[in-house]
Amino acid sequence: MTNNVKPKEPENTNPAAPSNADTEDELTEGAAGLDASEQTMAENNSVSQSNGIEDNKPESVSDISSSDSELLAERDEYLDRLQRKQAEFENYKRRTEGERQQQSQRATVQLITELLPVLDDFERALETATDTEQPDAYRTGIEQIYRKLTELLKKRGVTPIETAGKTFDPNFHEAVVHEESDAHRDGEIIEEYRRGYMLGSDLLRASMVKVAKA
Repeated sequence: MTNNVKPKEPENTNPAAPSNADTEDELTEGAAGLDASEQTMAENNSVSQSNGIEDNKPESVSDISSSDSELLAERDEYLDRLQRKQAEFENYKRRTEGERQQQSQRATVQLITELLPVLDDFERALETATDTEQPDAYRTGIEQIYRKLTELLKKRGVTPIETAGKTFDPNFHEAVVHEESDAHRDGEIIEEYRRGYMLGSDLLRASMVKVAKA
């Protein structure tokens, strides 16, 4: 007779080796943990998206108006500063230009004032030129110098003051002699002793004259 005796399964001699049941339990727990993690992540994403939507909401009308008002006020302040600086610069330019013109005018006045006595000498020389041995040559030379000098002064804006037959004007004439005359009207200039000159509209020196009186 044959004995139908099943051989015994070898016993697990390694107590550290996990069984199949333990492995399945661990897999189940891992899957459950993964599902829980995914659910948590989904919830977090949902909350984040909700927060993002709330953060992206437009500001209220009052907040926008307040911000615009501040920007406009700041712009107006900068514009006002710029306009003030520009006005100050324009005033500075006008002031310096005026000072420069005044300095130039003073220099011109000084130069011309120094030249006028020379002009006087020429005029006196011309009056006495007929007493020389060669009056024509002498007078011609003096006239050339005199003409050049008067042209130079004219270029500088210097013009003589007319006196012949004019009525005495204390703004332009200096009366050194008053003389009764029936041939002239009262206040008429009879004779000029020293010519006066104008620089543009400014008086360089007054004419020294003789004035008729009734």
